[in-house]
Amino acid sequence: MAVPNNTVLTYSRTNARQDLGDVIYDISPTDTPILTMAKRMTATARYHEWNSDSLAAHSTTNKHLDGDNDAADASSATLRPGNRTQILKKTASVSGSTEAIELAGTRSEMAYQMAKRSKEIKRDLEATIGQNNAMVNGAAGTASQMAGIESYIATNVAYGGTSAGAANPGYNANGTVVAPTDPNNTGNFTEPKLKELVKLAWDNGGEPDVLIVGGVNRQKVSAFTGIASLYRDTAPKLGPASIIASADVYVSDFSGSGGIKVVADRFTRPSVGLLLDMDMVGVAYLRPFQTYETAKTGDNMQRTVLCESTLQVSNEHAHAKIVGLTTV
Repeated sequence: MAVPNNTVLTYSRTNARQDLGDVIYDISPTDTPILTMAKRMTATARYHEWNSDSLAAHSTTNKHLDGDNDAADASSATLRPGNRTQILKKTASVSGSTEAIELAGTRSEMAYQMAKRSKEIKRDLEATIGQNNAMVNGAAGTASQMAGIESYIATNVAYGGTSAGAANPGYNANGTVVAPTDPNNTGNFTEPKLKELVKLAWDNGGEPDVLIVGGVNRQKVSAFTGIASLYRDTAPKLGPASIIASADVYVSDFSGSGGIKVVADRFTRPSVGLLLDMDMVGVAYLRPFQTYETAKTGDNMQRTVLCESTLQVSNEHAHAKIVGLTTV
């Protein structure tokens, strides 16, 4: 077939309007499970402290003579761990012309940029509280840094492979938290290893209710005994059943009636599984999320979104971690 002579074609037209959708599609993940589930707290100083304690060890020899005098039992002092607040901020700069023109997908470029940066700070905060960073006190020319939850968990630790080369110093009474050292080898996340991890926490008084893992190990948990073989009818006799290939809750020998919720987190280290009691995790804000304009220096506007906060691990014995997991 041929096009008739002198037919007007789109390719030669200079007055064709652009077809630009009025929606901006952003696939970047914004879910922050630890930050969302943690208790919101208030800090009143740049070094945030809290008290933790435990009962005396149980005894099978607590017996006394009839008529005996009472003697006071030893009263241990509470522990007083702490963490440094960290300033997280992001700034957007938009020219006067950009703010004035008509834009697709947003009425204000500055409003759009500030919304993006608020989400970015939340992601940064999730990554900071969920990883193995050390505490940095800060000084003139040095930014202070909060220690992450991996760094606090020192008692209840299991390993994907072996513990060779690993170190978990935890909080030190001198007010420091040193980053832990990973083991020299790795191993697969298996159900027996999860059971070991749960028992470690239980033996030390913990009752964790959430397991935080990366994507690969989230799928491995779903493959634990029997999960992938289950199915559910979508409607009676109306079609094939839905295969349930994911475990949302793991019920162990030591978990409460609600079991352990299994949650994938993109911002924790994929080689680590965190078994947490969310009643014992908090994020304390010295300065909650806020925005302000910076001084005007020319034909542009600048706005900053900021928060200053820290992680509170109320009692590290309540939590457990498994490190050195394979991520393939």
